[in-house]
Amino acid sequence: MKIRRLIAAALLVLSLTACGVKAAPAGESGAAFIQFTEELFRARSSSDSLTLNYTLAHPENYGISSLPKGFSPFSPEDLSADALSLENLLASLRQFDKDSLPFEEQVLYDILRDKLETDLQGENYAAFSEALGPTTGIQAQLPVLLAEFSIEDATDLSQYFSLLETVPDYFDSLLSLEEKKSRWKTLPCRSTLDNIIAQCETFLAGSGASILEETFRKKASGFSFLGEAQKQAAIARNRSCVEKYIIPAYNSLTAGLKQLLPMAGDEGSLSRYPNGRAYYQHLVRESTGSSLSVPELYNLMTEQLETSQNTLIAYAAKDPSLFSSCQSYVTKYSAPDTILAVLEKRMTEDFPLLPEDSHYEVKYVDEALEDYLSPAFYLTPPLDDSGNNVIYINNSDKYDRSSLFNTLAHEGYPGHLYQTCYMHSRHLPLLRYSLDYGGYTEGWATYAEIYAYKYAGISRDEVGILRNNTIATLCLYGLCDVGVHYEGWDLEKLRSFLGRYGSWGAGAAAAVYSAVVDEPASYLKYTVGYLEFARLKQQMKEELGGAFSEKLFHTFVLDMGPAPFDILADYLPAWASQNGCK
Repeated sequence: MKIRRLIAAALLVLSLTACGVKAAPAGESGAAFIQFTEELFRARSSSDSLTLNYTLAHPENYGISSLPKGFSPFSPEDLSADALSLENLLASLRQFDKDSLPFEEQVLYDILRDKLETDLQGENYAAFSEALGPTTGIQAQLPVLLAEFSIEDATDLSQYFSLLETVPDYFDSLLSLEEKKSRWKTLPCRSTLDNIIAQCETFLAGSGASILEETFRKKASGFSFLGEAQKQAAIARNRSCVEKYIIPAYNSLTAGLKQLLPMAGDEGSLSRYPNGRAYYQHLVRESTGSSLSVPELYNLMTEQLETSQNTLIAYAAKDPSLFSSCQSYVTKYSAPDTILAVLEKRMTEDFPLLPEDSHYEVKYVDEALEDYLSPAFYLTPPLDDSGNNVIYINNSDKYDRSSLFNTLAHEGYPGHLYQTCYMHSRHLPLLRYSLDYGGYTEGWATYAEIYAYKYAGISRDEVGILRNNTIATLCLYGLCDVGVHYEGWDLEKLRSFLGRYGSWGAGAAAAVYSAVVDEPASYLKYTVGYLEFARLKQQMKEELGGAFSEKLFHTFVLDMGPAPFDILADYLPAWASQNGCK
């Protein structure tokens, strides 16, 4: 899982004070287009202090002089204005002649068009807008994001405090949206609200607040721009802000959600909501970047599940002992730094080299947050400080530590960390760095995780078992997501489905059901993203024949960067030709 910033995408639209763009002469369209997209980049990057800090270390170098003041509360009524803004931006974009642009700008043109059109379609489902969630919600991830907030000078410090001071109003605006949703009949179900409330209460009852105080205290010791007395004053102000703003904000959010509980329904399937099935189809498209319909994706996952199962059966017939011996890499590699070093060294035969070394630090999730954060996650560094990479590992007992090798392949090499550092080294048009596609980024990290089993020092057959077992599990979870939210499965139906593919206890099935209900389409970013990369690889094999290589495919994917999969497929022939592959 990659964390960049936690603001509800449906609540953020690109906006400019002047959206009209006159058509430029052919020779000038490239410069005008770059100017247009860089203005969009500046507007998107400076939408709030948290986004700005995680996007740019030195915003002044990118023409951003007017800094945000923390979070900007919004009114649910503001959602109705988003469509007009999106339409204006689309109209401005269409004034440019795409064919006259250089290759990288043509790619950006198509990606931006897709993004704006998808967001505009999403305006039909504004009533489903959500920023809260038991795992990926802003209230769950805000403590870590604040703890990792980069403070290099007095301006950063001021931005940090503005965030703390505006959290109460921002949380109030999120709660106001939930109150509106209770009238729109789109409020999350009772179990999901219970899980969000429990997460907030764990933060409040545990050491959540002390995390922010302790991490800031350690960080303040290195503030070279402050004298000793000023450092102590900053530490005192941080403690006061946590007590005055953060704790009350979480208390208020918890109390408000409890008041909404009686208005929440029991059914968590989106198909049971008004217009919920159509919204789920949009959410899947937005989350995965795949142009396939939900039924087509269901068939794709079903076919892959059957293929992986049959492959596993064939391995079992060949040598049943392989299923126990393939786990030998678990004991061989247990230290995170050792695993990352092994992966970084061995992947060079199949992946392009980074132009410069990538520094990283491994940290551990505080105990107060373990129950409500992912097994591991990677914090994306600012665009102009790409050497500052952090991977968090969650030591919660509910997560299997035996999977640390493939977890770090997902988060580190050749997954998120590697892909992000590679993209930063490409110096793409600036807007590319703020248009994220979860299906690409999580799909790539999942693909990298599965591919990296070959670096575990085990036999080819054992690699095949581990790969197909992972793929089968991904497809099972993806099918459950579609089953619950598109087909309307209840817990019993989901348990019956899982029972066809092995022994699933009542508790395990209930955990899958709860996770799917809490985070619709979340599993699909990983499953569909991986399967789309497999389809893209097959397309490249057919296009290039004997000229195909694994490293060439990986170079293409990394060169292109995050994008919808149909755009990646459309540009494959041009990229191959441009790089002398045809």
